[in-house]
Amino acid sequence: MASQLASGDLVSDRYASALYDLAAEKKLVDPVLEDLSNLKNILKGNKELSLVVKSPLITSIDKLNIFESLLKKINANELTSTFLKVIEKNKRFSNLASIITQFMNINSQKRGDVLADITSADELNDDQKNNITNQLKSILGDKLSLSFDVDKNIMGGLIVKVGSKMIDTSLANKINKLKIAMKGA
Repeated sequence: MASQLASGDLVSDRYASALYDLAAEKKLVDPVLEDLSNLKNILKGNKELSLVVKSPLITSIDKLNIFESLLKKINANELTSTFLKVIEKNKRFSNLASIITQFMNINSQKRGDVLADITSADELNDDQKNNITNQLKSILGDKLSLSFDVDKNIMGGLIVKVGSKMIDTSLANKINKLKIAMKGA
């Protein structure tokens, strides 16, 4: 599996695996998971912070100071703070969002959850999310973890990814298929 990952994904996978192993050894998986979930939500909700994390112009130590103040506000576990210091030392803050996502994926796999990513052109309301969740649970079982994303580029429809399988009913995909068919005609 690791050989199939891009180099950025490989880095994220290694860091996330190391953190998960250490958290499991110290029986701190749930607190670390909660801290990382909070950080992910903060990053998702704050575009400026996301730009700061990716910016090569801002030093790693400055990024660490920002995150340490965030961790204090959410009463983060010491292991999470130590992990961010390791990321700072190795200058891997640009991989932070990917590391968090990979940590969550590892946790779900260890617990036997089935991961599914749902991408839509617009934000789905609660009824739509519940309908999709119920339909997927009837097919895949109750141990299902869903993540919903929005991508305006797909124009309409949904993209459902479960493991290595993908169902693409997006309008953009249908237009591309039509373009290909017209070139062949």
